Amino acid sequence: MKKLLTWMTLIVPFVAYGAPVYHPPAPSRPAPAYHPPAARPAPRPAPRPAPSRPAPRPTAPRQNAQPRQNTHATTHNNTQHNDRNAQHNDRIAQQNQRNADRNKRNADRNAAKAHTNAVRNENKARHNRNKQRRNDFRASHSAFRGGRFNDRYFGAHFGAAHVVTFGAPGVWVGTPYRSAFWWGGMEWGFGPGIFWPDGWGMGMGVYIDYIPGVGYVLVNPAFPDTTLPLVADVDAQPTDEPDQQ
Repeated sequence: MKKLLTWMTLIVPFVAYGAPVYHPPAPSRPAPAYHPPAARPAPRPAPRPAPSRPAPRPTAPRQNAQPRQNTHATTHNNTQHNDRNAQHNDRIAQQNQRNADRNKRNADRNAAKAHTNAVRNENKARHNRNKQRRNDFRASHSAFRGGRFNDRYFGAHFGAAHVVTFGAPGVWVGTPYRSAFWWGGMEWGFGPGIFWPDGWGMGMGVYIDYIPGVGYVLVNPAFPDTTLPLVADVDAQPTDEPDQQ
């Protein structure tokens, strides 16, 4: 019975629709001709990179594209930095002031010491001149007899070889060229009505000479025709130069 049902299942569709018509296959198209792929050109070698050169130094300072925002923390840090700089500058200023004060004290001390040394040296020189003047005074009075000096003392202190140095300290007793002066251990004064000639100037090169029958005179080699009579004051005592304060 099962076999019958199977055959019925196969025959019924065949009868209903008819036997399938055979359709021959469509003629096949000819296969396309084969063309081998064209050869690709060889790749070009990559260009050698140029040697790297340092970038030129910018002439203008580089600036940020965006300004830095001043935040509260940055402001606080800047304030502390400024305070430290101000304190550092104050310490430097105080140190400089202390150095300036010390240098001024040293300069004042050195100036005072130099002045003291100068005064001491000047007083020493004055003491030596006073001593020499007193020694010359004693020697001149020992050599002065009969209104004139002996030849030995005269040759050692007077004459053309011993020019009167009017600019030396302690030479003049009063007003220069108008009053008595000290030379050769003796104080010399001009005779009555005798004045210093204007043409003699400062009297450089003048000396004391002795003319028989005239006495002692002051001679200026630049004016040989003019002589100034001198008077030796035997009683005059040498005056010491006071110390410089």
